Amino acid sequence: MKIFRGHSIRDRLFTAFGVLSLLTLMTSFIGWSLHQQLGSQLQSVVEQDIPSLGLMVQLSTQAATITSLAPALVAAKDEKSRHLLWLQLHQGIDAIATLLPDIPASGISTNGPHESLGAQLDAVTKQLKNLNQNVLLQLDLRASKEAENQRLRWAASGFLDDINPLIDNTRKLISSRFQEDIPTSGIIVNHPGERSILRLNTDLQILFRLKADTSLLVNLVGRAMHLPDPDSLIATAIAADELRLSMPAYLKNMGNIQGYSALRTSVGHVLDFVERDLNMFELRRLERLQLEAGQQILVRIEAQLQQFNQYINAHVASVRRASLQAVAESNQAISHGKRLMIATALASILVSIMVVWLYVAKHIVGRIRELDGSMRIIAAGNLQQQVPVHGRDEIGTMANSLRSFRDQLTEKQAELVQAGKLAALGQLSAGISHEINQPLTAIGHYARNGARLLQQQRVVEASDNFEHISALTKRATAIVTRLKSMARKRRDSVQPVCLNQVVDHVLALLKSHPQSQKTDIIVTMGAPKNIVLAEQIQLEQVVLNLLSNALDAVAENNHAKTITIDCVRSVGQIELRISDNGPGVAPELYEQIFNPFFTTKEVDQGLGLGLSISYNIIQDFGGQLAVLHNPSHGAEFSLRLPFNSTSDTKEVM
Repeated sequence: MKIFRGHSIRDRLFTAFGVLSLLTLMTSFIGWSLHQQLGSQLQSVVEQDIPSLGLMVQLSTQAATITSLAPALVAAKDEKSRHLLWLQLHQGIDAIATLLPDIPASGISTNGPHESLGAQLDAVTKQLKNLNQNVLLQLDLRASKEAENQRLRWAASGFLDDINPLIDNTRKLISSRFQEDIPTSGIIVNHPGERSILRLNTDLQILFRLKADTSLLVNLVGRAMHLPDPDSLIATAIAADELRLSMPAYLKNMGNIQGYSALRTSVGHVLDFVERDLNMFELRRLERLQLEAGQQILVRIEAQLQQFNQYINAHVASVRRASLQAVAESNQAISHGKRLMIATALASILVSIMVVWLYVAKHIVGRIRELDGSMRIIAAGNLQQQVPVHGRDEIGTMANSLRSFRDQLTEKQAELVQAGKLAALGQLSAGISHEINQPLTAIGHYARNGARLLQQQRVVEASDNFEHISALTKRATAIVTRLKSMARKRRDSVQPVCLNQVVDHVLALLKSHPQSQKTDIIVTMGAPKNIVLAEQIQLEQVVLNLLSNALDAVAENNHAKTITIDCVRSVGQIELRISDNGPGVAPELYEQIFNPFFTTKEVDQGLGLGLSISYNIIQDFGGQLAVLHNPSHGAEFSLRLPFNSTSDTKEVM
């Protein structure tokens, strides 16, 4: 590749493309010459055997169509499906009949096979017509069964309409026979001309038995519609016949009650479904016979179509032998062209390997992948990633540009982090000034009182005042110290940091926030010390940003304002969850919320950099910052950091 040193990627690829194009043209010319020779040698074979082979393919296709449609015809569920399938089968038969006259022109003998095919086609046509008639009978029987079943339902409904009122009336008569004036005496009054209580009880029992047996008979007749085998059909018919013989005895033993005539008529209608010659059991038996006959016809059709396939296979074997002979005759012409094709193909492959593997894969794709990997790592927030630069071509220029962009981004990120901290301190400045002025005012008051007490020789009381002054001075010093630690720049390396201490420092700073005194902040750290790998100042900034956002979110709540801080340990990580009961974050904003300059606040209330900077800081620590779905309709953020078990029992400064 030294001859291309100093050239651009475009020049190198154009040169390689030219060489490959030349080899491709040479290969194409050799292939065209070989094709011309083989075409002239195989033309006679193609003109004789291909039409015959195509004819056999059409015959095979039509035979396969008939083979697949015949079982479908047997399984037809309605007349429309049967008619459509029969039309398709008829079309297949017509297509085969149209092809048969062309068989002699294709070189097949007209003596035996052609006559055999014609006879077989006639036999298949006859069997298909028989099968169609068989399916018609099956559909008629199925329709008869459906009609019989519908009539059975109406008869059963009429029977229930007749017997249920009789049962209810008989019960009422029995109940009315007990003397209503003396309900506890148990005296039964029989009225002249009416049935006795014993007769009423007997009639009621007969009505119940008649209802149960008639319902069972209706069920048996209905089941016969779909019974799968002859044994079940015979057994069900015998059971139904036994019920038929026993039911008239119930009617005969029943007393003379109102509605008896209508009941006898409805029972007779139900019994007619068993007594008639062409009942449900007979219809099902005839249907099964037609099913078996249809399957036998289907077997005969498949056997005859198999002979079609045997003839086709024999013809295809004959064509194959002719083709093999033509191939053998063409081998001599092919061998010469093969050597030339192999030579040019090897040369083309060699050049392709040199271009693709030695140059494109290693010199271009490899460098682009390496550069892409660096770009992805930098885009993910790791600004310490090294950017390799090789060569002076376009990729080298891109690498230098990426390196310059990384360095500038590192500087800008540091400036944004510092600006974010100072902005956060600026937002707290009003409250912090109040926090400092309060102890200073108290110090002045205690100092004046102490001086007066000393003048009055009240030393003990003056000492108490001076102790108050010392405590207030320490309080002001602590506030200023926390402000100084937040304002100073970060250290570059991560180290063990106590997450509990970070939360305490941030909560102390936020005491001056306008919403801090109005909000219930619940802290559950789980353990006395939760040690993570981070940089304390930056981690405090992240927690401060999240808690400040939470305080801003609950500011407009009309109900109780609550912020929850939970610390949970998992395998290799410690998770800090900060949630509030404010308006929350819409799910469609989850993917945008960490983008720079994205904010849902008013224009003068923030730049939208806080979460973006926090996200990158946590990424630098090897952790994760994410927004979670909160069922309580507030916002919830999850901060995951590596867990430092070795320092868990040590004091963290």
